[in-house]
Amino acid sequence: MSHNGSTSAPANAFENYDLKGEAPGARDPRVRFAFEFPELLATFKPIDHKAMLARKSSRRSGILAVIFVLGALMIASAGPILPHMDHEWHAVIGYVSTGIGLIGALLGFLGIHKGSARRKWLRARLQTEVMRLFHFHYMAARLPELASINGDPAREAEYLARRAAAFADLKKGPLANPEGELRKIEAREQAFGPDDVVPEMPVQGDENPEAAEAVFIAWKSLRFDWQLGYCDAKLADKGTKGRLSSKQTEQGFAVFAWSCIGLVVALHLVQLFSEALHLEKAWLEVIVVWTALAALAARALEDGLQPQRDVERYEQYRANILVARERLAQATTLTGKLEVIRAFERNSLEEMRVFMRTHGRARFLL
Repeated sequence: MSHNGSTSAPANAFENYDLKGEAPGARDPRVRFAFEFPELLATFKPIDHKAMLARKSSRRSGILAVIFVLGALMIASAGPILPHMDHEWHAVIGYVSTGIGLIGALLGFLGIHKGSARRKWLRARLQTEVMRLFHFHYMAARLPELASINGDPAREAEYLARRAAAFADLKKGPLANPEGELRKIEAREQAFGPDDVVPEMPVQGDENPEAAEAVFIAWKSLRFDWQLGYCDAKLADKGTKGRLSSKQTEQGFAVFAWSCIGLVVALHLVQLFSEALHLEKAWLEVIVVWTALAALAARALEDGLQPQRDVERYEQYRANILVARERLAQATTLTGKLEVIRAFERNSLEEMRVFMRTHGRARFLL
């Protein structure tokens, strides 16, 4: 996959190649120690796995909630086609409808509880993305120091010791209380930012231009090209490895909604000629109601999955990456290039907050 002349993205856009430092420039011995962060990666992996499991669980329970409520409504609306059924069977069907409806409603409301799988997913995802942001923000903030170490073992050790201390502070902040940070983000209050643990360092004048250029080459690959690959995967017309892209999901809901509208119109037209066609009006009326309920259920699923908002967010983020990459290519001074990557990191922080707010408002309620 290419991006308007960029280098190819990794084969799997959903692997965390950026945190592994697998890119040209990042293996340069003058800066390799900065791009490799074993402690952060070891902390990141189990939380990332936890986030993926919680996401699957959240979506599974949300989909079941909608299906149960839809089933209850369809059973309750089937009265016109059950006129000859005994009273006892009508009662049984009524109990079944009420029961599965209550189960669906309970699953839906449990999905917005702070102990829900969705909330666990958001907390874990907040932790992983804060770590990702910290990793690159630290290098951007301390790049003047990074570019002036020039292979000095003592200075490398000092850099790594300061980074470890900053990471320890990070663990005491949002990593220790992700729910508190999540609430701040949702309320648009002053939430944590990487600047809280590592302020930006001004250019000193003793930076090694070649070492600095190695950082920028790696940055283009690990941040710009990799993030572009991720956005392109989410916006692709075809999914990867059995998963639908956000764009496919959005298009699927749109097609289903219009199909339901078309079917309802067609059924109303058929009703006009039902006697001539010897069709049961009761069945046609029930199918119309069921079609409308199916469209309503699809809308509830769409509210829970938020594919349209995801597509809009990834399109905007992709545009920001392309602009930042172009600005980096045009910058001719260390100060200019440094400002580009620092601005990009600030933008990435805001993009993460938008993601949290979007899915924090998601509801699987019918």
